Amino acid sequence: MKMAPKQEIKERQMFVGQAASPGYAIAPTKLIVRQKVSVSRYKIPEEKTASQIEFFRRGLLLARKEISSLRDLTIRMAGEDESKIFDSHLMILQDPSLIESVTSLIQKDLWNASYAFHLHMQALIDSFERREGILKERAQDLKEIYNRMLLHLNNSESSFVLQEEIKECAVITGFSIGPNMLMHFDKEKVLGIALDSGGVTSHVSILARSMQIPAVTGLGNLSESVKSNDLLILDGTNGLVIVNPDENDISNYKKQIEVFQNQKLELFTMRELEPITMDGKYIRLNANIERFEEASEIMSFGATGVGLYRSEFLYFGRDSLPMRKEQAEVYSKVTHQLDPLPVTIRTLDVGGDKMLASLNAEAESNPFMGWRSIRLCLDRMDIFKEQLKALIEAGNRGNLKIMFPMISNIGEIERSKQIYHECCEELRAERISIPKIALGAMIEIPAAVMIVEEIAKRVDFLSIGTNDLIQFTLAVDRSNGKIASMYEPHHPAILRSIKLIVEAAHKEGIPVSVCGEMAADPLSTLLLVGLGVDELSMSSWCIMECKKIIRSVNYDEARAISAEALKLADSKSINNFLKEKYYQKIKNLGISSFITTED
Repeated sequence: MKMAPKQEIKERQMFVGQAASPGYAIAPTKLIVRQKVSVSRYKIPEEKTASQIEFFRRGLLLARKEISSLRDLTIRMAGEDESKIFDSHLMILQDPSLIESVTSLIQKDLWNASYAFHLHMQALIDSFERREGILKERAQDLKEIYNRMLLHLNNSESSFVLQEEIKECAVITGFSIGPNMLMHFDKEKVLGIALDSGGVTSHVSILARSMQIPAVTGLGNLSESVKSNDLLILDGTNGLVIVNPDENDISNYKKQIEVFQNQKLELFTMRELEPITMDGKYIRLNANIERFEEASEIMSFGATGVGLYRSEFLYFGRDSLPMRKEQAEVYSKVTHQLDPLPVTIRTLDVGGDKMLASLNAEAESNPFMGWRSIRLCLDRMDIFKEQLKALIEAGNRGNLKIMFPMISNIGEIERSKQIYHECCEELRAERISIPKIALGAMIEIPAAVMIVEEIAKRVDFLSIGTNDLIQFTLAVDRSNGKIASMYEPHHPAILRSIKLIVEAAHKEGIPVSVCGEMAADPLSTLLLVGLGVDELSMSSWCIMECKKIIRSVNYDEARAISAEALKLADSKSINNFLKEKYYQKIKNLGISSFITTED
């Protein structure tokens, strides 16, 4: 009797990474395999230099055309903001220093075009990979450009292949992919993205969130452990991937997918309701935005205004600084469209991981603690005044608030206000009326916390930038996988800092908001409300979930629980205490972002 072949039993494996884009998927995996891009290396005769330079320039032109096409495709699929990823790629390919360096290597050292380009780009990539955080992640963009150019300089056809084409819905896995590669795929067939490398701030993560594709990054060696068509569960909400899941896993996640979809539909019923606690405490829920086009979108999510408009994004992707007229027009579109709702615009916050090509700033060994933000603005009065005058012109509806970032001492506030009033006088001389505009400070440095009472006396409002405050206070780069677990929003030092800031603001009769990611976390939302924060500002899609949470609690109860949490000595105790107090309430609300692997 012929025996049936023994069926292979595939091992169930679980991988933990970073939750880069929320949502869930159950599907076969398609593995991306990068082809090794070869670099030819040889010396050329002097009479051949002109033809090699022309060959290099033709490669630049072809790469730019391809990227421009991808940019247009991105606008159609994901929107104008996400297309700026490709603007940065185009800027690099148009950078005079790139062209001059490669041309010089061809003319003076007599290297062939592909090797000359390789020498320049590899040095640049290496310098970025030695950095930490977002700068290290940006090395991936340089690699995308490097690979694309070498395809043209070596007459290759593809820098990556799939083990099989995506004909059916699948989860894409691999070591890394860039936004260029993601845009090649059919959005309807890509149910999820699972990558060994990368972080939540990488361009592909940003693009995945915009396209509403669940994604997990930083998974280590996932791509070495899977084969194409292995069944995979991807949990982009909690940062989990299960390879070859068992029946119980599949059953649980099918339920979770259904819950997630129902929650999204149900949350839209929150749009028209007030963000008010059961005992009548009103908590303003504002949106964080990066481009003026988002102003019309935030209303559909039930926002009560804009709590953080990151004005620096107006400066990116261009060769020159925006002039006052252009800035005034952009800011006015937001203030006029949202009138009478308040709009808080942060003055130029560049430096660190957000450098402007037009500034020609020198490289710094520690840019996050270097010449950036308000420090740069106070040194570059021409830039600062141009922006302040544009903001003043845009404030004629009376709903504009201006916020100065990264304040570390009283002198910075006083000098910023002095320059603001100088701008007002200069505009009056131009016969431009000056509206009443609230001026505020962003508290995101421990030094500012320690002198917050003095700062509060000099401004109309305070805003807590918890992302940087947590990182600077705990000396933890949250994008560094080795220490990411030490990034603790509920660390006692953070909670006590927030309490000090709130007390100082209320003592002076001014409001205080939180505009970091902490504002949108369910447990943190309740904690911040209990600590007395007046406003929370977050990504638009988080607003309805936060509104649902706020409408389910009593303010007095939240205050009592936060007071107890402040007495605890470590993050673990605080987290356990908060879960004990709030877990059942949030779970009953069906808040998806609270459901973790422990539950």
